[in-house]
Amino acid sequence: MDNPQKKTLVGLEILRVLASDGYRIFTYEDAIAAAGAAGVNEKYTPEALTILKKNGWIESLKKGVYAFRSKSGFSTPPHEFEVAQALVFPSAISHWTAMHFHHLTQQTPNIIYSIAPKNISLPRKVSKDKYRFIRVGLEYFFGFEKVWIEEAQVQVTDIERTLLDGLRQPQYCGNFEEVLHAFKMCGSNGLDLKKIIRYALRFEKVISKRLGYILEQLDVPLDELRTLLEVPTTGYKVLNPSGSKKGRCNKTWMIVENI
Repeated sequence: MDNPQKKTLVGLEILRVLASDGYRIFTYEDAIAAAGAAGVNEKYTPEALTILKKNGWIESLKKGVYAFRSKSGFSTPPHEFEVAQALVFPSAISHWTAMHFHHLTQQTPNIIYSIAPKNISLPRKVSKDKYRFIRVGLEYFFGFEKVWIEEAQVQVTDIERTLLDGLRQPQYCGNFEEVLHAFKMCGSNGLDLKKIIRYALRFEKVISKRLGYILEQLDVPLDELRTLLEVPTTGYKVLNPSGSKKGRCNKTWMIVENI
């Protein structure tokens, strides 16, 4: 099919069917199926998608995955969280982005942070100024909840997991001060204490010590933190992993208060 106008009409028919089925992000295979439903010869699909991209009606997220753009007029563009999960699956919105989602920070991050298992490959052409995927071992890929964002269901780390990510990697949460602020905003009453302790025990031992120290500052009785106190550790560990190694030594938690 050499006629650009016919290519455009074929592409628009494909988009019409996809939009009527509720798609905002779709795969090449979805487009093939839509072409069949629209009564269009499937062999024209690649050319139709090319001209749709050229005219700005759709954009390519990665090989074989596309998203509607507002110019198409058929569907609203997908939310950034939806795009992140289409770029890398499985993944979960996390760190500073999750802090903002849970109203634990007043800052609005410019980057969409997500965690993804280490064994999942990342697309080659992903804007790191827009999306940042933090690779974690499979044993650390847990602690999510499914939420609705506009018309899409996405995975977001829950409050407890989000706070612990801040203790592990504050550089992806603004800074450590922002993480401490998030704990204060949540407060001991806003936390599922049993859950966050259970989560902490699945991470490196230092996370239990950092968590215990902060929870004690939030007036959680030591009796309720006994499990964290009993986690064995060798030597003092810094409270802020991004800070200096200087500070007052807290013997209870074997923590250097480097804040």
